[in-house]
Amino acid sequence: MRGRARVPATCGELLQGVDDRGPVLVSLPIDRWGGVEVALVDEPGVRVEPDRPRATAALRVAVDACGWGGGARAWLGGEVPAGHGLGSSTVDVAGVLCATFAAAGRPLGAVELMRLATAVEPTDTSPLPGLWAVDHTAGGRLRRLGPAPGAWVASVDGGGTVDTLEMHARAGAGPPLPAGEVEALAAAVAAADLDAIGALATASARRNQERLPHPAFDDALAVCALASGAGVCAAHSGTVLGVLCASEERAEDAAAQLCDRGWQARVDRVSAPGATAEPRYNRASPWRHGQLAQLVRARGSHPRGRGFESPADHHRPPTAC
Repeated sequence: MRGRARVPATCGELLQGVDDRGPVLVSLPIDRWGGVEVALVDEPGVRVEPDRPRATAALRVAVDACGWGGGARAWLGGEVPAGHGLGSSTVDVAGVLCATFAAAGRPLGAVELMRLATAVEPTDTSPLPGLWAVDHTAGGRLRRLGPAPGAWVASVDGGGTVDTLEMHARAGAGPPLPAGEVEALAAAVAAADLDAIGALATASARRNQERLPHPAFDDALAVCALASGAGVCAAHSGTVLGVLCASEERAEDAAAQLCDRGWQARVDRVSAPGATAEPRYNRASPWRHGQLAQLVRARGSHPRGRGFESPADHHRPPTAC
């Protein structure tokens, strides 16, 4: 029995920090994807290719949680670079969980997915459809804020890599949040107010500068103003920084201006359909038409959904300087 899953990447977070209720995070998913395939086998033990310890830990958790009595093998697509704040670990961990449950014919709802994922490491909310707030360290506080705004993001990478677990051990789950910040973002998302969303994202990115300084932050702020962007979003445990824009044209303009300032930039569409997962019947055969897709939703249902290979990748290549 096999399953395949596909999980969106992120351009950091719209919000991350710690308020009076504890840690909270709101990811910004984009239209870039990473894939995982899992095979359930009779032989005991788990193996992941390429070898990544957190994906291996997730596979053990998934096999136990779905009730499979044997072992499992997983293959990671590796499409999303690690250590940059693009959600690569969540792609691997959530992808393994979703693909394993799909192979076992088991539903996997949002609450259980977040609980299992955070048992391995701090997680993003990109596997869930729409924008969500969550305690990214323990899986609680799960709240759907609403659909992602129609937006594009011009992003740059500050260089190097950041390990999420090491970052959390050294600097905590995020900077202190002002009272009411989550409620303010929820209201902005509900109103589809991109300027308000961008202002809150900029404030979160600015607070995180003391925790993890991004070398392009001042340039991104300046470009955001010049390109009529909505705000700046940061990977709070990564090296990516983005200018959030209301249109592709503005995002392309922002990318060109960032390039003029010496930063290689790329443009991606903001998109939050959530993860998709389906059973696969054998390694060589194509997907069978008409099968139910396991689309991870809050209610843990099995609506008809897109197959693993159907979401289009609309990202733009890096702007050449």
